[in-house]
Amino acid sequence: MDLISVIIPVYNTEKYLDACVESVAGQTYDNLEIILVDDGSADNCPSMCDEWARRDSRIRVIHKENGGQGEARNAGIEAARGEYIGFVDSDDIVSPVMYERLLDSLKANKADMIQCAMQKFESYPFSFSVTEDVAPLRILTKEEAVKALIAEGAITSTCPSVLLRAEIAKETPFDTGMINEDVMWVYRALANSGRILLTGEKLYAYYQREGSTMNSEYTEKRFDALKANRMRADAVKSDFPDLYPLAERAYAGSCMYHYQWLCRLSDTAEYRGFRERLHSMFLASDLKAVYSVTDFKYKLWYTAFRLLPAPTCKIRNILKIGL
Repeated sequence: MDLISVIIPVYNTEKYLDACVESVAGQTYDNLEIILVDDGSADNCPSMCDEWARRDSRIRVIHKENGGQGEARNAGIEAARGEYIGFVDSDDIVSPVMYERLLDSLKANKADMIQCAMQKFESYPFSFSVTEDVAPLRILTKEEAVKALIAEGAITSTCPSVLLRAEIAKETPFDTGMINEDVMWVYRALANSGRILLTGEKLYAYYQREGSTMNSEYTEKRFDALKANRMRADAVKSDFPDLYPLAERAYAGSCMYHYQWLCRLSDTAEYRGFRERLHSMFLASDLKAVYSVTDFKYKLWYTAFRLLPAPTCKIRNILKIGL
């Protein structure tokens, strides 16, 4: 019976931690190693993690200084002893059948990696409605999977909805010192895999706190997402040249999206500087490649943004396009 290591980075989530760990500990597949990585939490999470380890022999705790989610996940990967590895965020909930169904699918299809669908919830308590129905599986080559990832459609840049073979996870560390570390990690995991599965079954639920991202504060750290998209486009150019124009379009589109986001916020000197920086990043992208895979409507939007970025994004906001 294969051991699954489930890595849960924990940082100041005392309000949600018990519900999260209960959902993992209560899996129908019980041959689990649950690794709680306390990333220097300043609340009651360290003692809560230790209490969970006392209550359940399958739970191990790593206490470390705060270094961010990527570093915490790397610590968990290094410590993991399972044949398969999965990730859960400490304010989220998983279906009680998640790991049984994901592992069964992987083994039946001799695949390396699987991603399930996700759903969001906005308040606790949350519980899954478990049925006997199993969603159809898609079997993808790595090229097909990377193309789906770039489109952010069927495959998403989120590692908690993934289960993969441990040897691949151990060859695929997370970037540290940045947010949005999932973007490059999922890409690298796909590139390091052979056969990839995708299920539409919603087995993972993520907590969506109040407030819209588009109306939230914009800080320097938000550029990490763009940095990750830039890194991914460069990697795709080398690894999957035919997909490079799509990856470059995703990067350029992200620059416009972030500019549009800033147009919804206060017109401060700092934000004006951010907008200028975003426009320069867009102009520095490979627009020839971008236009080669862009339909006529979006060629107009990109051209308008290239020439008149602020009015273009304000119009898109008014029309509720791209929000």
